Amino acid sequence: MREINQTKVFVQYRDVMKPYEPVMGRKYTITHSDKTAELFVFVAQNYAEDQITSMRDEVIVAWEPYKIGIALIGSVIVDGNGVIGDAYIRNKIFYNEMPKALQALRQADRFLFDKEPNLDKTPVLIHFISSNPIYDKTYNFGAIGIYK
Repeated sequence: MREINQTKVFVQYRDVMKPYEPVMGRKYTITHSDKTAELFVFVAQNYAEDQITSMRDEVIVAWEPYKIGIALIGSVIVDGNGVIGDAYIRNKIFYNEMPKALQALRQADRFLFDKEPNLDKTPVLIHFISSNPIYDKTYNFGAIGIYK
């Protein structure tokens, strides 16, 4: 896995979110700039809809109850709802770039993970939303701790 440039990861805490708490209710919106290669992570009670563009290339993730614990569960939009671009290409890009997005999340919220090291064991499940069953899948990207 190629490491991201940590100086190009920016975080913004919104609402009642603080670097250390709370865990539950914490939602992440991860976006990027194609021009600067910067990654932006918004941590809030709600997804940062003001940061979502017509390209629909954001990753959204939240802490949710899962089996006997919690998981980071999120999604990306591969096609549909006015999304521009070929589903095959978008799916491939999302899949290949997901480790970068997860590294950005882990880096941006590192103070939370430092305070609660057991969170690094949390599984990450990302639903690739598509009207085509070939691409409409949920992938397990492993524990978030592998992205630190």
